[in-house]
Amino acid sequence: MKRYDILLQTAMVAGCLTSIVGCSVTGRLQRRQTTASLSQLTRTERQERQQDCRPQVVKLRRDSDSFCLAPVDTLSDGERVMALQIEQVTVVSRMRSVPERNGRVMLDFIITLPKLLLGKSRSVVITPVLHKPDESVPLEDLVIRGGRFSLLQERDYWQYEKYRWVYDPDSVEAERMFNRLVKFPYPEDARLDSVVERRGMMEYYYSQEVPTDETSKRMTVTLQGKVVGIDDSAYTLPSSDTLSYVVSSMLSFVDTLPRYRIRIIDKYVTVTDRNYIQFMVGRTDVKEDLGENRAQLDKIETLMRRILEQQEFYVDTITLTAASSPDGRTALNDAIAEGRARALKRYLACRFGRQIDTLLTLRWVGEDWSTLIELIRGRTEVKHRDEILALIAAEKNPDRREAKLRRHYPEDFAWIKANLYPYLRAVNFRYDLRRVGMVKDTVHTTELDTAYARGVELLRKRKYARALYILNGYNDRNTVVAHLSMGHDERALELLDTMPKDAVTEYLRAIACSRLGRKEEGREHFLQACRLDPRMEYRANLDPEITELLKR
Repeated sequence: MKRYDILLQTAMVAGCLTSIVGCSVTGRLQRRQTTASLSQLTRTERQERQQDCRPQVVKLRRDSDSFCLAPVDTLSDGERVMALQIEQVTVVSRMRSVPERNGRVMLDFIITLPKLLLGKSRSVVITPVLHKPDESVPLEDLVIRGGRFSLLQERDYWQYEKYRWVYDPDSVEAERMFNRLVKFPYPEDARLDSVVERRGMMEYYYSQEVPTDETSKRMTVTLQGKVVGIDDSAYTLPSSDTLSYVVSSMLSFVDTLPRYRIRIIDKYVTVTDRNYIQFMVGRTDVKEDLGENRAQLDKIETLMRRILEQQEFYVDTITLTAASSPDGRTALNDAIAEGRARALKRYLACRFGRQIDTLLTLRWVGEDWSTLIELIRGRTEVKHRDEILALIAAEKNPDRREAKLRRHYPEDFAWIKANLYPYLRAVNFRYDLRRVGMVKDTVHTTELDTAYARGVELLRKRKYARALYILNGYNDRNTVVAHLSMGHDERALELLDTMPKDAVTEYLRAIACSRLGRKEEGREHFLQACRLDPRMEYRANLDPEITELLKR
């Protein structure tokens, strides 16, 4: 019975609404092709956006009659006259220049909905659309609902909640009944959702910050819209006006000339390589299947083969140095380190042939205390680090040195033995190479700075953060452009103060000063830029920061 009551109430309300509405709710809009309008703001409107407290003329319209109410002044002879302060006439262009900051621009405009478009039984959805050369991006919706339309939505949601309370359906059934009972769901993710009771022209100030990319030199904005009536009639708004925005960036000041750097070519080159080969305790033979030996041996062979087979250098000598940890007696460790060095040489000779016998020189270090000292210095886990380093420096005998460490600092010694000793059991290779055909020891030559070229390319693609990461050390004009594009105006001005004065640097100084509020200083820099290059005067029309400087 409860479900029957709900459906009966639905039918009764729907019948009442139909009798009220009569013919199609949106039919008259279709016949007159009514649409919303889109317009730019004047500079004054963008700066102020506040109510003017001065008395102004108020124009009223009642049916076919129009009335104007204006403030008056009384003259000395008693005559009363209108006192109107005439404002300057401002023409608003369809195109506007917007400054880019940190890879983003702020677009703003006025959306005007005429009185005819609004109504109690309608819902109007307006969607601004941002157009770029390679894509169109819908912005957030504006939703204007009439009072009667809003009541219909409230009724539908009340029915749905009543149904859920009575029947407690599962999620699938709940979704099915929602689609059946709720004719017009509430809007989601809308910039504005407003309910109006009376018809009247409506204006909305819309502002949106949007990212820029390499295709964002020019952007346009249009409106899309749809009107829906409670009788299911719908009307799609005709195409609106188009607003154009020219993105004013610093990219026209990018210096695209290639940059070269001096490269020093040495006749003699040294290549070093460190590897960790594991051996059985007290043994010297090389075991490929022990621990990570296979990967380490492959690494040694790959580097050695690459060096031996390249044609740019002669290989003078290859020095192999095997080292061991201080664990045990010094004499025994020396013998083990020597045996392991010779075993590794024999292993490599089997892979590369007899040429290794003449190129390979063997060295060994029984106890690598120097490397251990460096490892201890960098470890905060060693509680008595300073005392241990002092003991190592004072005791010259290696065997007594290790015994004292074990006796005086047992916890630290146990940690060092477990965590640092394995790094001492290493095999180091040193390749001494000589460049083919080179007579002098060093030659200076110039080559293209590819890193700088990559930074400039990123800058031109508006990837400012990545570009600045590369260009930051060069401190030239392109570095300044990257800083200004990121909004680092103070840093940009610091760099400009170190550069020679020319038309471009003076113009960039003017922009930085304008952003920092130093208008008088910025105006002087701009005038100096125009004196050095008259074309800068025309460039100023694209930069709102320069326009601010010229206002008195």
